[in-house]
Amino acid sequence: MQTLWLYLYFPQLQLDLLPQLQADAATPDLSKPVVLLHPQQLQVQQANPAAQALGIRPGQSLAHACALCAKLQVLPWQRELEQQLLELLAQDCYQLCADLALAPPAALWLRLDPMLQLYGGLDSFLRQLQQMLQQKPGLQFQYGGAATAEAARLLCLTQPGQIASTQAAQRLALSQCPVTLLDLAPALLQQLQRLGIGQLGALLQLPATELSRRFGAELQHYLQQIQGQLPPLLHYYQPPDQFCARLELWYQIEHHPQLLAPLRHLLQQLQQYLQRRAQRCYQLQLELSLRDQPPLCLKLHSPQAEALANRWLALWQLKLEALTLPAPVLAMQLLASQYCKEEMHSADLYQGKQGQYSPLQLVGLLQAKLGATQVRRPTEHAAFLPELAGSSQALQQAGEQTITPQLSTPEMAALQLHQPAALYAKAVPGVAVKTAAQSPHSAPTAAPLQPGLSATPLRPAFLFAAPVPLQQQVQLMPGLERIQSHWWQGQAQARDYLTAQSADGRWLWLYRTEQQQWFVHGVFA
Repeated sequence: MQTLWLYLYFPQLQLDLLPQLQADAATPDLSKPVVLLHPQQLQVQQANPAAQALGIRPGQSLAHACALCAKLQVLPWQRELEQQLLELLAQDCYQLCADLALAPPAALWLRLDPMLQLYGGLDSFLRQLQQMLQQKPGLQFQYGGAATAEAARLLCLTQPGQIASTQAAQRLALSQCPVTLLDLAPALLQQLQRLGIGQLGALLQLPATELSRRFGAELQHYLQQIQGQLPPLLHYYQPPDQFCARLELWYQIEHHPQLLAPLRHLLQQLQQYLQRRAQRCYQLQLELSLRDQPPLCLKLHSPQAEALANRWLALWQLKLEALTLPAPVLAMQLLASQYCKEEMHSADLYQGKQGQYSPLQLVGLLQAKLGATQVRRPTEHAAFLPELAGSSQALQQAGEQTITPQLSTPEMAALQLHQPAALYAKAVPGVAVKTAAQSPHSAPTAAPLQPGLSATPLRPAFLFAAPVPLQQQVQLMPGLERIQSHWWQGQAQARDYLTAQSADGRWLWLYRTEQQQWFVHGVFA
């Protein structure tokens, strides 16, 4: 099958996508004349339809453009930003065509002949391509197709929308192409014009040996690439293995709430990147370029891998609340790491309405708000003494396998005083826990300990971080329980635990040591 190339050109890529870059920020009114200015040449690089209606064209000087419109809005043209936007379009087109090459600053080459059988013909492929590009409002594009890559570029610039699938049709369509559009050195183009050669058709009629002798090998090799005698020198596009996006800001940001609008744009790019690969990520890194200051690097972990932009934005919003910018922000860069496969889940029809966040998502919100070191999880230990039966540990880093214990409501309440009382009995085999809610007017009743019967001892819902000496009069309740520590734990302890009621009506869990010292260890709910 003969090769077929498509050249896709975006004449005003940066200007067309300007409203999507910072939709919530103070972007200029595109209904009025707006131009993008080349920062070095000080020439108009792109002009919107309102500016073109006044006679402003690309290539004009700034003084000429301002003379045509006194209220002209001038923005800088950013080569890096346009390159980034082109790569984003390349990622979209890569879903339709596997052989793809970048043509900076604002064009793409697509090789179509391997894809025509998949789409059922050229017309079907072009229809799919146009539907995909029309999803970006305001994006202008034009295309041209030919048997060679360079011929497709020339045909796109001279006769947009035409496809020359054969060499004969290509030669006929390009016969009237101006030589000024050829990708040659300016000195060589001037030499051709001085000789009266103004069209490509006239240049192709000259003998190859004469052209090579008079103009050098550069022109001969270029004409051979147009005619398909030499392969095109293209660098085929490969999707990046890791997400990294940078955004140059239109204005300096001095307060952290203003960072959310451009950050949302970067997170939407991340969402598209992850959804195409059926992936999620655990960690994001945000680098803020500051004015006259070193870059500020912020990291954000999520215990549950996320792919949606709104989920990440909620975490960033909590993290940025405590941020004080040392200097105005000029640009930001977002980097994602620690990827995992997207897991498909199906909702249970009989499970009822679920919460808005999963347990791991809730942990991520707490870590973003309080800090990763301030959120811990309870753990169990095989010990008889209540203060040794449970403790708290730091959560594992995002991306690692996190084991979250399934805690009941009394256990979660016990965690508020740093010592989970209910975890004590879970760590000791053969001892059950009963933490039923007690009436405020009824005393907790303890089952009598009888030989040969399994008792259910009382446990308070709240334990103190350390036992407190008893310094008030209390009324002891019947029922005594002996708890003794292991002999290998150093100084063995023997305690006699009882329940008591204080003068203010609280129900206490206290114990007596062998030295006849009394301590309060917990409070019943």
